[in-house]
Amino acid sequence: MKNKDIKILLLDGHTVQVLPIAKSLREHGYHVTILCEEKLSYGWASRYPHKKILSPSAHNEPDAFLKFLIEHISKNSYDIIIPLFDYSAGILGENKEQLKQYAKIAIPDYKAFIYGHDKNLTMEVAKKVGIPHPKTIDLANNSIKDAIEYCGLPALIKPNIGAGAKGITKVNTQEEVERLYPIIKSEFGECTLQEFIPPGGRQFKCQIFRDHDGSIKGATTFVKHRYFPVTGGTTSCGEIVDIPELVEYATKVANEINWVGFADFDSIEDPRDGSYKLMEINTRITGSIKAGMDSGVDYAQMIVEQELGKEVTEYTSTPGLILRQLALDVMWFIYSTNKERFSAKPSWFKFWGRQIRYQDGQWADPLPMIVGFISGARRFINPDFRKAKMTFNNAQKSKA
Repeated sequence: MKNKDIKILLLDGHTVQVLPIAKSLREHGYHVTILCEEKLSYGWASRYPHKKILSPSAHNEPDAFLKFLIEHISKNSYDIIIPLFDYSAGILGENKEQLKQYAKIAIPDYKAFIYGHDKNLTMEVAKKVGIPHPKTIDLANNSIKDAIEYCGLPALIKPNIGAGAKGITKVNTQEEVERLYPIIKSEFGECTLQEFIPPGGRQFKCQIFRDHDGSIKGATTFVKHRYFPVTGGTTSCGEIVDIPELVEYATKVANEINWVGFADFDSIEDPRDGSYKLMEINTRITGSIKAGMDSGVDYAQMIVEQELGKEVTEYTSTPGLILRQLALDVMWFIYSTNKERFSAKPSWFKFWGRQIRYQDGQWADPLPMIVGFISGARRFINPDFRKAKMTFNNAQKSKA
């Protein structure tokens, strides 16, 4: 079968990660269709998808999304379906057995998937394989008093399942835990209490691709330089670095749960002892995948090769590439202090260079960057979005 005859469906075409994935797949000659929940989105503005289709939101209308997806793939032939965000990945994970009769579903089996999707289970695996991680305890099955005794204070209340920093709240007293936990649970679902890692350490991503035989075919590590919200949120600027220890930790976890395919591991450097502590596994493709791909690891091609039963190409990453998301980096600039703005490394004012890439657009595909600014501004004026996004930022500013 020639590449042009292979049809690939990308879900969550509104997300920024659709850009490098669609670009790579199109350049390899595959036929690419995306589902978008709205036209004002990165994918709809991009020139790389061959076909764009509006669908219900996997987040806001999961039942309608699943029904639409089943109807669509039953009437249209696809070889591979790839989710690009948590909500669609969760729906595919729960319904993989039903959906795989229509196409290959590019996520691990649910038994492995749930260990990454549920942050509490992720910490249990980290503890089992003996890699550094913050003390974490399930609030549903333990008393608040026992949880505080185990984790200490201050601590974080964290939804077990969620995207980004939404719902994560710093608590300093038992009274705050007792008051805030029911509120967060009602909005985001079951939660854990987690040891608070004091500020001062760097944050990292480690992306790996694990084949069926357990071999790692590609790996990239990425340090986050700037975020929005400014004290911890979505990365606005980061850089590819070489930290074998993070790859080792990610591999241990992936081997334990028999993860197959692409996975993204978030870690934080504990300033108290310099250790890298695993925070979560992202079970879907993340926005920063562009940094790994531009540094030499073609994760999109690896996903397709694995799903088609072909030998997966092995790739090596080259450190030094800087990835910026311009719309978010502008927000970082607005909300940061003068000292942060003018002392930031890499410099906020350096927009061009051989090693600088933009997550939300490029010269060959410029419209998504414009759309990103417009849709970002529209989301930010929404009080519900702003409240969810800024909760962690505000909590971080509070004193222990």
